[in-house]
Amino acid sequence: MTRLYVRDSVSTKQNNSKPFWSPVYWPSQLFFLIMRLLAFLPYPAIHRLGILMGKAMYRLAKSRVRIAQINIKKCFPHLSEVEQENLVKQNLISTGIGMLETAMLWFGPKRNWDNRLIIEGMEHLEQAKANGKGGLLLSFHLTSLEIGGSLLGTQMELAALYRKNEKALIEHKMTKGRGQYVHPIARENTRAMVRWIKKNGFVWYAADQDYGRKQSIFVPFFNIPTATITATTRFVKLTGAPVIPMTQQRIGNGKKIKVTLHPPLENMGTDAEQDAITINRFLEHYLKQHPEDYLWIHRRFKTRPTLSSPSFYPKKKKGRQVTPNRYRDIIEAAEWIEEKDGKPYRLKEKEALIYFYYRKETLFADKLGKHAKAWGETLDSETIDNQTFKFQGLTRYCPSQKCDLVYLELSS
Repeated sequence: MTRLYVRDSVSTKQNNSKPFWSPVYWPSQLFFLIMRLLAFLPYPAIHRLGILMGKAMYRLAKSRVRIAQINIKKCFPHLSEVEQENLVKQNLISTGIGMLETAMLWFGPKRNWDNRLIIEGMEHLEQAKANGKGGLLLSFHLTSLEIGGSLLGTQMELAALYRKNEKALIEHKMTKGRGQYVHPIARENTRAMVRWIKKNGFVWYAADQDYGRKQSIFVPFFNIPTATITATTRFVKLTGAPVIPMTQQRIGNGKKIKVTLHPPLENMGTDAEQDAITINRFLEHYLKQHPEDYLWIHRRFKTRPTLSSPSFYPKKKKGRQVTPNRYRDIIEAAEWIEEKDGKPYRLKEKEALIYFYYRKETLFADKLGKHAKAWGETLDSETIDNQTFKFQGLTRYCPSQKCDLVYLELSS
């Protein structure tokens, strides 16, 4: 067995990309076909259908509803249980509307929004343009995020940072659909973002998702220590651009879409912690006025300040499959890798040991996940560099490598 410390020593090259007409994509293509058909409905019908979709999600999407209930209870403890549950219902309805708005924008025909769109605060962009610095449009994961940014993109040239999707078909649909309104830039491509702003351009991005402990610092959000990314500080240092918060609302049951460009945040770019506090305070203030319009179904408080801090959320019953891109990221992020017969056998991440359990090449290989879990239960806890790792039931299947990743997680 060979231990490798040079990440490039393990090949991550993938030769399994399949055309989008391949049978593996048929279920997803059917879903997108339905979305495309719905996208041709007039916007008032989209809005009403979104309400029905949100009500259905409230009844059927139990795991997401539970996440929203936990988030709202944590952030609005002063509300009664009845008021909190009503807020959850309103939030799921707003989320349903947002999902169908996204389908309409990505797959539907071009529409004239002039009679429906209201933009307030355009003078802040004009001033930034006059100063020659461009601007960072700081948005948040409101349920109206997609329609707000897209409609602003019909009024001006706008770039948008986005997180690449691990699934190739979704990535293709997302960049093609969003690219009708804005210029998409993958969030890893910092150079492209900087070049865009240096040309006095504006970049629309969100800074309120949990990307884990490595990319975040913990600052208060609704009095909860919350993992908050520090990218805004880095972007300001690189570009000198002002940070202009942006919010959007549906007015009168969708009769109007209001995009608000707020005054630039002050004193940004020198202190990452203070910048994160400023951003969270702004969002918190907004949500106290519009609590139903946030993506509360997202695990916003997933990463806790310490490994021993209890999770707010129920443990996931089943891990997602490991896509080729995710497999590559796991290999490249490893502190070290042990190989056996020329293939990864075990590697160490910061908070886990991962064993690779290779499935036999049989007709039913994809159905043998329970064998990997049973094998994981035979593994003893391991102590490395004064850290103890134990198997706690987490396995994830990687179809491209025909193996299961068996996680020994850091024990508190």
